[in-house]
Amino acid sequence: MKRILLSLFLLLAVASCAPSGQNASKNPDVVVSIPPYVFLVQEIAGDTLTVASALGEFFDPHNGEVKPSQMKMVQNATLFIGVGESYEQKLVNAILSSANKVKILEMDQRVPLLSLSQDTRFVDPCSSLKYPKVETKDLHFWLSPSHLVLQVNVLVEALSELKPEYKTFYEDNGKVLIEQIQALNDLLKQQLLPYEGKAIMISHAALGYFCHDYHLTQIAIECEGKSPLPKDVEKTLALAKKEEVICAFTAPQFDNKGAELIAKDLGVPIYSFNPLAEDILTTLETLGNAIAR
Repeated sequence: MKRILLSLFLLLAVASCAPSGQNASKNPDVVVSIPPYVFLVQEIAGDTLTVASALGEFFDPHNGEVKPSQMKMVQNATLFIGVGESYEQKLVNAILSSANKVKILEMDQRVPLLSLSQDTRFVDPCSSLKYPKVETKDLHFWLSPSHLVLQVNVLVEALSELKPEYKTFYEDNGKVLIEQIQALNDLLKQQLLPYEGKAIMISHAALGYFCHDYHLTQIAIECEGKSPLPKDVEKTLALAKKEEVICAFTAPQFDNKGAELIAKDLGVPIYSFNPLAEDILTTLETLGNAIAR
């Protein structure tokens, strides 16, 4: 009996030490800046590599601080994928100061960018901001099906360079993912067609690319971490009434009081969504359903 128990113990000990999926490696092969890219990389690469996000789903990109543990994570990776946000500079500096040769993929350098003035109507405190000649770019390009297709191709290329032996596998998975994105895009076009020219209100200007894709207007209440003052509410209400607002969106990372107050005064529904949620396709589908509800 003792021999049987000892054998079972040894089997369990060996099993617990064996690699299994994403937990096989202490240090991920690929580190991404934000969670949506975990989903994209996993869909393309499957179990051929490990991937983790340096920042969590509830990180505030304007007021949050990058931790030493997050900097250490990127130093031990093989590839870092960023989106160009200012907080990433600490992560990039950590990579550059490391002895490890970590490749850096800057997605904002690989896709066409919209400026904030192109895709967003700002109310105070941002309506009075004077942008420089090179206008501030909107970096929320993962929240756009058309931009996602471009990014999948970029990711397939980068991952194939990382692990050339899986190039065909990555290309095949990339094609499947693109088909899913295009199917979702077709659905959203049909779903949102009756709302073209109308507006959505949002606490943080995260949906500029989404609105650009489907011919909606984004009215942002907060900009670069700054919330509107009480005196600005009347201006906001006047603008929102002119633009025929359908609904309002809040996000867990940001101050939503202004958006909630104005939405209640307008009598429009308020929905919460997380722009940093990992499953980006579900996020986009949820947005479409909320607007068309």
